[in-house]
Amino acid sequence: MTIDIGNECIECRRDTSFGSGLFVNRIPADRQDGVDDELIIGYLCPECQLETCEECGEETLEYEMTEGGTLLCDDCYIELEEEVKLGKNITVEKEEVS
Repeated sequence: MTIDIGNECIECRRDTSFGSGLFVNRIPADRQDGVDDELIIGYLCPECQLETCEECGEETLEYEMTEGGTLLCDDCYIELEEEVKLGKNITVEKEEVS
């Protein structure tokens, strides 16, 4: 069964319609908690879209995933890229020669 909740956020149920102050940064979304549960269709408000940076702990809407699957805010990601370019964040494994 599908339930369309219109302009409500599927997480917090706040109104995201035009004039609510949440309209501009909302995104279409759906949610189904279990296989037999109903599918809820609506939007995600900006606050419910936030992810936590695994490096600095700040909540952000703008983030990147590293190749290893680490979620980083844009600031930490740029810092990591600069460290890699400078060779500061490269792990070198020594190979034993017999």
